[in-house]
Amino acid sequence: MSPLVEAADLAPADLARVRGIYEASFPDELLAPFEDLLADRMLVHLEDDGPAGFALVRDLGPTAWTFLRYYAVGRRGRGTGSTMWAGLTGLLAAEGRTRLVWDVEDPGEPGLSPVAVEEHRRRIVFYERLGGRLLPVRDYEPPHDDGHAPRLLLMDAALGPSGADHEDPALRDVVEAVFRWRYGRTPDDAVVHRTLAASGLL
Repeated sequence: MSPLVEAADLAPADLARVRGIYEASFPDELLAPFEDLLADRMLVHLEDDGPAGFALVRDLGPTAWTFLRYYAVGRRGRGTGSTMWAGLTGLLAAEGRTRLVWDVEDPGEPGLSPVAVEEHRRRIVFYERLGGRLLPVRDYEPPHDDGHAPRLLLMDAALGPSGADHEDPALRDVVEAVFRWRYGRTPDDAVVHRTLAASGLL
C-alpha cells in the first residue's frame, strides 16, 4: 500500500485517528467540522502503526494550482512532515499540477501570546525549509464560515522536479484564484479589493 492514500479508502478506525490528528493540531477558531473536510480531497500518510498525518487539498478552479487547506502530522520529530510533503508534492506534480498555494497564521498579528507567535514562526520556517516561500501579500484576512477572519500570510511552492520550467504566475492571479476558489469571494468583493490594494496589485 502506498504511504499516501485517499481518506475514502481508510477503515473507520483509521479515519478516526486522522480526526484526532486534525483536532489536536489546530486552534478551535481554525477548525471546521471534520465531516465537512471530506468534501475536499484528503490524503493520508500511513506509517507502520497507521495514519501519521494528512493533507487536505482543493484544486483552484480552472488553474493548474492546488490549495493546501490543512497539513498536519500526529507526532513531530520523526521526519513525518518532510516525508509526507515529498509524497504530496510528487503526487500533485505527477497529476499535472504546477503550484501549491496555502495560507499560514501571521506571527505579527497583534495580541498573540509568545507561545502562539513562536508556533506560527516555526510553521513558516518548516515550509520554507521544504521549498515554500512567503508571497508579498498584505492585509490578507479571508473570511471563514464562522465569520472569523484571522490575519494570515500566503505561501506557495512550485511543483515538479527541481528547476522545472514553471513560470511564476502573476501574483494578482494567485490572490484572486485563492479568494474565488477557496473562499468563494469574487474580485469585486471588498475583502479581495482591500488585499489587492494593500499589496500594490491594483
